[in-house]
Amino acid sequence: MKGKVAVVTGGGQGIGKAISLALANAGAAVTIADINPEFASETAAQIKASGGKSIGVPVDATDNDQILAMVERTREAFGHIDVLVNNAGGASGPGFGIGRVTNISERDWDDTLRINVKSVFLCTRAIAPLMLERKTGSIINMASITGQFPWAGLPAYSAAKAAVISLTQSLAMELAPHVRVNALAPGLVETARTSKNRRAEQLKSLLTNVPLGRMGQPEEIADIALYLASDAAAWITGTIVNCNGGQVGMSEDGRPNFRDGPRPEGT
Repeated sequence: MKGKVAVVTGGGQGIGKAISLALANAGAAVTIADINPEFASETAAQIKASGGKSIGVPVDATDNDQILAMVERTREAFGHIDVLVNNAGGASGPGFGIGRVTNISERDWDDTLRINVKSVFLCTRAIAPLMLERKTGSIINMASITGQFPWAGLPAYSAAKAAVISLTQSLAMELAPHVRVNALAPGLVETARTSKNRRAEQLKSLLTNVPLGRMGQPEEIADIALYLASDAAAWITGTIVNCNGGQVGMSEDGRPNFRDGPRPEGT
């Protein structure tokens, strides 16, 4: 990755931070684009302290003006952009949006689609033309296991990540042959957000359906992102990489353990 420049949205925390560090350790200059200014600056400082090149830019990845300003700052600092990691995402609502569709507010539904899908659209629209002009680039979108194996109890998030997968495949065709577009589909990954939004007993139940028997680590997702960003993956585009320990369901019986109460009898 030496000489390459990467932008990582949500790059100051969780999986995004691990990806930012992996790219920097491999020689890339990295723009940490995070909605939290402290996370952005702290991660950039960590990279620079290790001898790398990085800038931290506070940015809402759903705000077009902020995205354009971030892109301009990146070009001023590093000259061009080779890699875009659309990692910003999440679920709006209490408990990571977990709950039956009848309990999800319209605002939480809209926010979840906006955070996960609109952010990919806006950031790609801003950066892809720069890649096409230079006839090189790699875009990596953050999908989820739920985008391919939808989970009951996560309707908005599942729908959003399915849209990310579809958008990834569409963009891969549209931006070929010079720009590659792929997506990662993690399952349970051990981050501060996971611990905050899942009870210990719920995690234990979920892990019974993970063949490898444990949660993934952010660094393991980052390793795959690094590969897709690099020229070693020059023959790969339009691919969704499942990185979920073999998991396809939510619990021992493949159904969710709702946080808002027990399942109705017979369901």
